[in-house]
Amino acid sequence: MRYGLLPERLWISVFEDDDEAFSIWRDVVGVPEERIKRLGEDDNFWTSGATGPCGPCSEMYYDFHPERGSSTADLADDSRFIEFYNLVFMQYNKKDDGSLEPLKQKNIDTGMGLERMARILQNVPNNYETDLIFPIIKKAASMALVSYSTADDTMKTNLKIIGDHMRAVVYLISDGVIPSNIGRGYVVRRLIRRVVRTGRLVGMRGDGPENSESAFLPSLAEAVISLSSEIDPDVGSRRKSIIGELQREELRFVQTLGRGEKLLDELLDEALVSAGDNGDNPCLSGEDVFLLYDTYGFPVEITAEIAGERGVTVDMKGFDIEMENQRKQSQAAHNVVKLSVGNENEIVKSIPDTEFLGYDSLSATAVVKGLLIDGNPVEHVSEGSDVEILLDRTPFYAESGGQVGDNGFLYVYEEEGGKQNTVIEIKDVQKSLGNIFVHKGTIKQGSVDVGKKIDAAVDGKLRQGAKAHHTATHLLQSALKSVIGSETSQAGSLVAFDRLRFDFSFHRPLSEKELLEIESLVNQWISNATHLETNVMALQDAKNAGATAMFGEKYGEQVRVVEVPGVSMELCGGTHVSNTAEIRGFKVISEQGIASGIRRIEAVAGDAFVEYVCSRDNYMRHLCSTLKVKAEDVNSRVETVLEELRTARNEVSSLRNKIAVLKAATLASKAATIEPHNVRILVENMGDVDADGLKSAAEHLIGTLQDPAAVILGSSPGDGKVSLVAAFTPGVVKMGVQAGKFVGGIAKHCGGGGGGKPNFAQAGGRQPENLPEALEKARAEIVASISSKSS
Repeated sequence: MRYGLLPERLWISVFEDDDEAFSIWRDVVGVPEERIKRLGEDDNFWTSGATGPCGPCSEMYYDFHPERGSSTADLADDSRFIEFYNLVFMQYNKKDDGSLEPLKQKNIDTGMGLERMARILQNVPNNYETDLIFPIIKKAASMALVSYSTADDTMKTNLKIIGDHMRAVVYLISDGVIPSNIGRGYVVRRLIRRVVRTGRLVGMRGDGPENSESAFLPSLAEAVISLSSEIDPDVGSRRKSIIGELQREELRFVQTLGRGEKLLDELLDEALVSAGDNGDNPCLSGEDVFLLYDTYGFPVEITAEIAGERGVTVDMKGFDIEMENQRKQSQAAHNVVKLSVGNENEIVKSIPDTEFLGYDSLSATAVVKGLLIDGNPVEHVSEGSDVEILLDRTPFYAESGGQVGDNGFLYVYEEEGGKQNTVIEIKDVQKSLGNIFVHKGTIKQGSVDVGKKIDAAVDGKLRQGAKAHHTATHLLQSALKSVIGSETSQAGSLVAFDRLRFDFSFHRPLSEKELLEIESLVNQWISNATHLETNVMALQDAKNAGATAMFGEKYGEQVRVVEVPGVSMELCGGTHVSNTAEIRGFKVISEQGIASGIRRIEAVAGDAFVEYVCSRDNYMRHLCSTLKVKAEDVNSRVETVLEELRTARNEVSSLRNKIAVLKAATLASKAATIEPHNVRILVENMGDVDADGLKSAAEHLIGTLQDPAAVILGSSPGDGKVSLVAAFTPGVVKMGVQAGKFVGGIAKHCGGGGGGKPNFAQAGGRQPENLPEALEKARAEIVASISSKSS
């Protein structure tokens, strides 16, 4: 493709000592020497990280202002130059000590920036004003009732943020990334919330100023979707799910945004005042930043941004500590095997990738290529030791794609006579260092050495369970798309021997009808006894054929495609049944939400399905026997029993309340009078009366005693519980003594708390042994409070 760029506007940069690149640009390409700049390592030496492939680079720049001449030209001047093309000469490997060694296979990595080329060809001041983003910005400006061309720099920056972020979130959601609090989902949520906050900052509300209660992101998303019609039609086909997800996320955030902004303002005011008093720099604590994040949904970047506008920094270390504490509680670490050897590169050089034979066979002969104990290589391992074994070939499946690793045994035989002398039980298999299978097990008998020939045998019953559940997972995904919509996508899975777990993107719980329909579809496909087809093909061919890929998963040039003809076609390296009939049956055990926009289905198939159905049938038989009804009458009988139980409980509660009231009637005469305003006070222990009875007693007493009066009752209804109630007449409340505040303080003496209205409040506790002392304190405090108000 020819872009028609003027050669005299092109400038070149090369690494400072790269004479070869310099001479090629000057002598072969014909770029004048004055337009070739030598730059240092910071600008023109590319590395992939602390270690790894690297090399010098050469870059092409476009000059927007050639009239400024070449004598003082600086390629770092972004008002004049823009870098749009890059060549990296990958010729070194950077080692841990920082030294460089030549790569065995050198190559050139090259790339050109699409948005930068658009800016050059469209001759606009920045990337945001190209036709890739500017229509979104114009839409945002119109919704904010401003003109971009006449807006000040702050307004333009805000509109650019909205345009850039909206394009990103629409494409991410289209690709199956759903807003959540973890992983890539958090990136989407953070971008969305920044757009919402920025949009509201510039005056955007709803679909326009006339509709301030609804979301404005859907209208912006329509602008993005319309731009994608020719370059990515899939975005348009997923319009409904994209719009719905954005609307739900925006409205959810707006619900807490107002309260969060109010709290943030208060916290910033406190930080500024505190800093002024102490002469320190104003800073928002990590605990406060985490509170805003965890409770009000404020991404830390937004908090830092708003704080920065007020001249307040944030304690990021404190925030990171709070986040880490939460992660430890709520997010399990990924089960990743890492060989803790002194030099992993040596392991890779000495041990080739493991040849997997498990698609076609559950047993094989192999050679022990490596042994590890606690991650350290050894040559010999004896009986009773836990060991990690590396083989040249294996029928054992290593955990990947959600499917757990196989279990089974390794056997070593005497070379003469073929007598078995070593048995190793394998309990897990993982992948490490590329494609090396790590068999984790225990030597039950004998010993093993590196170089020994072994027989490997997979537990066939467990493998069959994994195969049934894995194929059922594929059928489940197809059923979900059929029942709730093709826009749903997989968000994770577990394929175990005894169950499957499937996470998917969806915004609400599934109804009982939908779950039954999903089950029915999967079982229908199972009963069709369809033979599966498995093929290895080029990745692009698989995509063209319509194969479903897991978003975020890395695939090679050649992929394995597992197809249930007419039902499902997925890229998958897992093990599967040959015919759907082998699955036998499928049953959903549970469906629940695990994160915002992410649902989880757990189910059983194969032998686990039969065991589940039989166990549930046994439970039902026992229940029928107990209730003395047929299975079809269990529901109505249980409802009758529950109604009888509710009636009995209500009758018992009513009787208890009457007893409590009768008990309270005998206590009225014990009320003491505090002068000079004749306030009647009664503080008593009601024994084992429950909370409802205590409330009824207090209401009866406060109605019996003349105003002004104060009643405080306590009880120990059992199970280590304490109940407290305080009832004050209007005359006592007018004195400034409030029941809610009073009873809460008394409850603390019993290891609890509570509160309520000024005239009536309840509280509880967990230390009944402290109740007598607490009531004595209550008596003293109420007398003191009323006496002080009376005087």
